[in-house]
Amino acid sequence: MTSCCEEPQFNKEGGEVEKMDVDKHEKPAIAQELWFQEDEKELVAKHSIGATVRAGDRTAKTADLKGGYQEGGFVNLKIQKNDGSFDPLETRVIVYSVVKKMLEEIEPEDLEGTPLLQKTKADLIEKLKRLYGRDFTDNDVVTIVRFEYADNLKEAGDLIRVKTLTYAHEPKENPKNMDIPSYTIPLIEHDYPAKTPVMWNAAYRKFGIDAGNIMLVGDSQSAGHILDVFRKDAKYRGGGAGVGFKNEVITYLDELEPLAKEIGAVNFIMKTPEGKLKGFNTDGIGYAQSLEEVFKQRQEELRGKKAVVLGAGGAGNAVAFALAEKGMRVVILNRTVAKARDLADKINRYFKKMRINETLRFGGEELIAAEIRDADAVINVSTKGSAGELEKYSALAPAVLPASQENIQENLDRTKELLRVIPQDAIISDIVLGKEATPLLKSAKAAGFETLDGIPMVINQGVEAFWLLYDKELQSKNITKEQVAEVMKRAASS
Repeated sequence: MTSCCEEPQFNKEGGEVEKMDVDKHEKPAIAQELWFQEDEKELVAKHSIGATVRAGDRTAKTADLKGGYQEGGFVNLKIQKNDGSFDPLETRVIVYSVVKKMLEEIEPEDLEGTPLLQKTKADLIEKLKRLYGRDFTDNDVVTIVRFEYADNLKEAGDLIRVKTLTYAHEPKENPKNMDIPSYTIPLIEHDYPAKTPVMWNAAYRKFGIDAGNIMLVGDSQSAGHILDVFRKDAKYRGGGAGVGFKNEVITYLDELEPLAKEIGAVNFIMKTPEGKLKGFNTDGIGYAQSLEEVFKQRQEELRGKKAVVLGAGGAGNAVAFALAEKGMRVVILNRTVAKARDLADKINRYFKKMRINETLRFGGEELIAAEIRDADAVINVSTKGSAGELEKYSALAPAVLPASQENIQENLDRTKELLRVIPQDAIISDIVLGKEATPLLKSAKAAGFETLDGIPMVINQGVEAFWLLYDKELQSKNITKEQVAEVMKRAASS
């Protein structure tokens, strides 16, 4: 009789070997594999198995040291031979359903897709007894794991169906279906009120392009698998690499524009006529244009001004590059000093190669108080002030976790102290977008500073990306980049 279950690996004493050790204080481990038995190899090769049953709680919140299965997650399906080694046959599948049940609750439909010949609870119990070497009763817990083979996924809608991607709900005018002739898809790791869908969809309508912009949420650790599906998707034209994806997608792209390669982060992906995915970075130029406009209104230039950049992540890379290229004196400060140093070194090497005599400095958060004393702009590009545990923290001061009321208040009090040190004519800026102003911008406004949020940057980088993708089509209609900017600006402010 064939098995319905991943074959556990046993030690010499007959006990199941733990595949991974997880510190009890860490988050539950996510299992990366599903094992089947040697006599089930042909069924796996034919994609005839679509479900398995594991003993115990193997949901994503499990305490089991072997880990749980995450809906929408990719895992390796492997064949374990009778001698404990593994067959060369290995395939990638996506787990789309993980259901924990008591054995007494098992119905025949729960066993559909498993390799059990008879889809009965009795046959399941018999198989579990042989696998685990112990008795099972109706009170035992099992987990039903359903999956689909990765090579069956042909378009973005398939990734939504298997829960690898979900529609973002917070952005205005974000479509909730894929029923359009073509689309651009911005990827983000957590939902937030992004402006991209409303901007791009307004431009599509205005300029008669039969397409849609659909923002989707997913795990950036699955970026490679997601992009593999996008390559096969005939309706996918390109799209954004947003929060969480800017660095992760780099490895899986076919081509990179030179600046994106230097920055080490991508915010826009374009599918070429040959079906390849090419990465660009328009974040930096988008932000630099927005800051430049603020100083221009004062009849001042960016060149020679001092910018203190708080953070050294994906967006921070692009912003620091662009500001330095504009001739600003940039100081990068980050909680992890090594990341700030690596970014500064990378930018300095780039300028040396370009024979531009600019040098960036870097340091840790302990230097904030000293560096902001003569700053012309203080810019947050870190995750402080964004969703999650850091949402209520200001970027100007250290964030102590957990996010208790006491820790948050300490951060805000310290922010007020530091704002008194900054020159009153400095620009306080934060690129993090949320439902309301970030804690940093709220504090800065209350202290009388001129502030700059991330919306102008989003508009500017969106215009650049839209033009990269549709320039020939737009120019054939005598549409200018300035017209695109006007449409996106109105949509973003609506």
